[in-house]
Amino acid sequence: MKVAIVTDQLNRWGGAEYMVRVISDVFPQAPIYTSVADKDFVDTNFPDKQIKKTFVQLLPFRKRLHDEYIPLYPVAFRLLNFKKYDVVISVSAAFSKFIKTGRRTKHLSICLTPPRFLWSPKTRSKSKENKFTYKIYKALFENRMHERLRKQDKRAIERADKVVSISEEVAKRVKKHYRVDSDVIYPPVEVSEIEPNTDIKVRGECFLYFGRVETYKGVELAIKACIAAEKKLIVAGTGSDLQRMQELVMQHQAENLIKFEGFVSESKKISLFQKSRALIYPVRDEDFGIVPVEANAAGCPVIAYRGGGVVETLSENNPRTAVFFDDYTEEALEKILRNFGRYKIIPQNCRKQANNFAREIFEYKIKTLVEDIYH
Repeated sequence: MKVAIVTDQLNRWGGAEYMVRVISDVFPQAPIYTSVADKDFVDTNFPDKQIKKTFVQLLPFRKRLHDEYIPLYPVAFRLLNFKKYDVVISVSAAFSKFIKTGRRTKHLSICLTPPRFLWSPKTRSKSKENKFTYKIYKALFENRMHERLRKQDKRAIERADKVVSISEEVAKRVKKHYRVDSDVIYPPVEVSEIEPNTDIKVRGECFLYFGRVETYKGVELAIKACIAAEKKLIVAGTGSDLQRMQELVMQHQAENLIKFEGFVSESKKISLFQKSRALIYPVRDEDFGIVPVEANAAGCPVIAYRGGGVVETLSENNPRTAVFFDDYTEEALEKILRNFGRYKIIPQNCRKQANNFAREIFEYKIKTLVEDIYH
C-alpha cells in the first residue's frame, strides 16, 4: 500500500503539524506534500522525512504577501500528481484537500475545520487587516474571489472518498457548509510523554495562557480579565497579535501582572502546566483544542469558554477537570478568576480525562481506517 500525506504548509508548530508528524510515523514511507515549507522547521520537526513542495515556495516576498497569494494555493495543490499512490491523506484547514486523484487512488480528507477566512472571516487577525497591501487586495478582489473559493472548497471535499472531522463540533460545520457527513476521530495527544504534577501545594498563583497569540484565540479577553481581577498571567506563545497585546498591557500599566514568555520549548511548556494554577483557554468555537488536553495530562485544571471542541474534551462534572464560562465577556471570566479557589479540581482526575485522547488511540484508528479504505 503506497500512501502519501498532504498538508497546507509546514512552517510553524501547531496541532495540524503534530497530527501530520504522527500520521507520518504510522506510515513512515509516505512522502509529505505541502504548499510551502520552512527548512529549519522541517529539519527540526520532520527529520528524515521526504518533503515535496509546490511552486508557491518560489514566489517572491511569499511570507509578507501570504494573504495576497491565497488564490494561487488551490492551483498549486491541484497540479500535484498522485497517480502512483493507493491512498492520499490530506490534513487540511485550508487548501490541501483541493488535490485531484485518479479512480484508483483513494482520498481520505481529514478536516481540521472549514477554512475560517472563507466561512468565518470575522476571526481574522486585526494586525493583518491593517496591512496596506491587504487593504488593496480586500477592496479589489476579496469578495468575488472568496465566493469562488467557497464553491471550489465545497466541491473539493465532495470529491474525497472519505471525510473525517477532528471533533463533533467540526463535523457540524462540515455538515453545515458542505452538506457532507463525516466520521469523528479525535487528534492525538502525547499524554504518556507528559509528567503530571499531582501536588496542588506546589502550584503557583499564576494563571497561564498558552498558544498562538492571534485574535481568534481570545488572548485579549484573558489579559483584560486578569487585569480586572488583579491576577497574574503568563502568556506563552507568539503570533501576529503579540505586539498589540504587549501594547495593551502597557496601556493598562499592568506589567507587574502580565508576563510574556514568547516561544517556549516542549519541556518549558510542560513545566508551565505543572506549576500554573490553571490554564485559561478563551477560544471561541475551538475546533478541538490540544492544549487543554495537554494541560489536563499535566494535572492542570482549565478555565474555558463553553463552546466548540473543548466541551467534548474537558469534564465539568464527575469528575471535574475544568470550569466553563458561558458569556464571552471580560466580566464572566473575571468572576471565575476571583472565585477560582472554591473549585476543587483533583489533578489525578485531570490526568484520567486526558488519557481518553492519547496518541495510541489515534494511531490505531487512523491505521485501521486507511487499511479499510485501501481494501
